[in-house]
Amino acid sequence: MTDPIALPGAGAAAVLVFAPHPDDDAIGCGGTLAMLAGEGARCTVAYMTDGSRSHPHSPRFTPAQLARLREAEARSALRALGVEASPIFMRLTDGSLGAMEPDARERVVRRTAEIVAAIDPVAVFAPWRRDVHDDHVATSAIVEEALARLLVRPALLLYPVWQPLRGRPDDAPRRGEVRVARIRLSNDARRKKQRAIAAHRSQTSDVAEDPGGFQISRAQLEAWTGPVEIFYRPVPNAPADAGARLRRAWRFVRSLA
Repeated sequence: MTDPIALPGAGAAAVLVFAPHPDDDAIGCGGTLAMLAGEGARCTVAYMTDGSRSHPHSPRFTPAQLARLREAEARSALRALGVEASPIFMRLTDGSLGAMEPDARERVVRRTAEIVAAIDPVAVFAPWRRDVHDDHVATSAIVEEALARLLVRPALLLYPVWQPLRGRPDDAPRRGEVRVARIRLSNDARRKKQRAIAAHRSQTSDVAEDPGGFQISRAQLEAWTGPVEIFYRPVPNAPADAGARLRRAWRFVRSLA
């Protein structure tokens, strides 16, 4: 592990994060994002869903209002991490990704591939393949399918959110499935990550006034704000002849660990 992360050519490096909901990026890889941004990397986050169903019985917010609130919270969280690039909001309906019709899913996969191609990152972060929540699992599959369509593929790192807390044994990585990267966070990155998660007030407090809605517990917060972030790199990530660009991406990934 290196602390802080040393990026080769950091000023020119781009990284891209796909988050199922506004807040999953801060939870899963916020500390790493903070360190990358601090080293000059161009970090962009794409949010798949609008997060509008986290508090379905809120007397204060309609789903549309909650979606707007969660976008505002996401922007505040990114500022706390030092991420300057404008986020991408795909605005798919919260909770819908696992049940999309084939045509709708194809459009999302195509759009995801277009985002990756436009940003041209050296690394893409996405949720773990079996991260319990349907939107997380679907996001992971969509990103992997989108990357498979590209001639030159960035390195892929999968971040767990729910699997370590709520997953069954079968949800964990299997022998030979991944390589594990453990990124030790600087104290500054941990503080930024904590502030970023706190910026998602609808998820960390009772501001929505919905007792049955989602709220991050103290135990979850402690689990998500430790000194290390864990990432899984699928094996193999891409064909061996993907060329110099992929080798550069792998050198970038190794510099994180």
